[in-house]
Amino acid sequence: MAIETLVLGAGQEVGKSCVIVNINGKRIMFDCGMHMGYTDHRRFPDFSLISPSANFNDALSCIIITHFHLDHVGALVYFTEVCGYRGPVYMTVGDSCFCLLPV
Repeated sequence: MAIETLVLGAGQEVGKSCVIVNINGKRIMFDCGMHMGYTDHRRFPDFSLISPSANFNDALSCIIITHFHLDHVGALVYFTEVCGYRGPVYMTVGDSCFCLLPV
């Protein structure tokens, strides 16, 4: 079984944690964080690496949020509302209530 990873943020710094894992035909995004040190496009992970056509719903099987810190979940609303991702998002109940996102 091959496991492939694509690091979209936090690879060399603290902030915008976002890793795509390909395993057994599933493409899972772990976290969707933001970098608190920037106010421009550098604040968010480079989502264009997921899908050049921006078809994120077909490109991802789901998103799993590991815990609610802004560097792990801060870009999620941007990814769903601006980028248009409508697939499943999994997180703990307390976190989902705070984010106001359907689980």
